Amino acid sequence: MDLEPHKTIRTFIACPIPMAISQKISLVQDQLKAYHWNVKWVPVSNMHLTLSFLGNIQPSMKQKIIYAIDPLISEQKPVRLFLGNMGVFPNTRRPNVLWIGLNGDIGPLMTFQKRLQDALKHLGISENKRHFKAHLTLGRIKGPIPKNQLAKALCLDITEEKNQFICDRLVFYQSQLSSKGAQYSILHEWHF
Repeated sequence: MDLEPHKTIRTFIACPIPMAISQKISLVQDQLKAYHWNVKWVPVSNMHLTLSFLGNIQPSMKQKIIYAIDPLISEQKPVRLFLGNMGVFPNTRRPNVLWIGLNGDIGPLMTFQKRLQDALKHLGISENKRHFKAHLTLGRIKGPIPKNQLAKALCLDITEEKNQFICDRLVFYQSQLSSKGAQYSILHEWHF
């Protein structure tokens, strides 16, 4: 689909999550849905580990971004990750985003994420303002949550060996927002 040159596309760079892990996350979401909070839950089919949110870019930037990332891939080894503790952004007093943290090869992942940001910065794409935290977004909180329920939910422990996976792929996604939620399409894909 060709876009008019003046239109921008919403994009991000992420590691996709295997379906088996997404299904485990779906079970966690089901437990949390029992609280009947006002949360817009992320569909498990959209689960991913965002390494860089690029925002709106000109379509002409796509190839430049691909060329900037290409050299990083040959040096990157797959990373082993596993589901960790629950958390919220920005904090428990004003929770906006509910997430599951990731553990495992976080050091190499953070090094790669920093190299990715540096490569994109050379293209004029501004660095994400927030410190990188390896996490998977479960949902966006749209209303108040009772503090006791939130505290109980954040104690859910899913840090088990069987909840691990290998991140061996990087995907350049386009995100199209609609009333039905975000629809993702792959612009480019790399394998570590």
